[in-house]
Amino acid sequence: MPRFSNAMFIALNLISLAMGFAAVFCSAYVQMHDGSACQKTLEMPLLVTGLFLLIVSTLGLVGACCRTDWLLCIYLFVMLISILGLIAFTVFVLIVTNTFVGKKVSQNRLHDYSYWLQNRLADGKNWQEIRSCLADANVCRNLGNKDLKDWSLVQSSCCKPPVYCGLERKNATFWTMPENGPAVSDSDCAMFSNDQKQLCYDCNSCKGGVLANIKREWRLLAVLNACVIGFLIIIFWIGCCVRKNIRYDQFIGY
Repeated sequence: MPRFSNAMFIALNLISLAMGFAAVFCSAYVQMHDGSACQKTLEMPLLVTGLFLLIVSTLGLVGACCRTDWLLCIYLFVMLISILGLIAFTVFVLIVTNTFVGKKVSQNRLHDYSYWLQNRLADGKNWQEIRSCLADANVCRNLGNKDLKDWSLVQSSCCKPPVYCGLERKNATFWTMPENGPAVSDSDCAMFSNDQKQLCYDCNSCKGGVLANIKREWRLLAVLNACVIGFLIIIFWIGCCVRKNIRYDQFIGY
């Protein structure tokens, strides 16, 4: 059993070491190939995650293979901090994506989300980066053959004016303002443009649609984090067993 736990511990850390190299490689690839603004947002997180995995995995492997107790102590401490940090982050994600955190103060869906999401993702520089990602992904291309009911939430929010504006649809990419103006007085109605680079990307309805999509994805992220936390706890437990085995072997002079 002690030898099995050591072998399992080494194998798991070899896997995480390989994942670290892959993350660093992907980050370097984006940097060298001058990726889009959307791709570049992934560059730093990939690099940091990759370096973290490389360092922690190396600590675990060296500690287990060289039977170095103090390295394993550092490894287990870092793992414990990582587990606690992921738990805190998962709770945070669940809080900021909770519908009741936002206040429904108008017809605009943007206000249906937490103030943190609104301030961090729907305003200023962050929104310009998201807007760039939407353009890079061509979310509003080739919609002519699709029925409106088949459009995604982001497409319905960003590629056309809000329904309540009452604009007349000529085709999938061209809308006209009625002679009497929009049906309601709303900034989104005036902000919409038939220019394919503009459309409704800066509309509050688009921001609300993107936040709704982010909310759904973050909920899935919370589920993934729960699985990762369980996996890290298993590695942490095996690491404790390995350290116990090494201390026992040193005690009996093995």
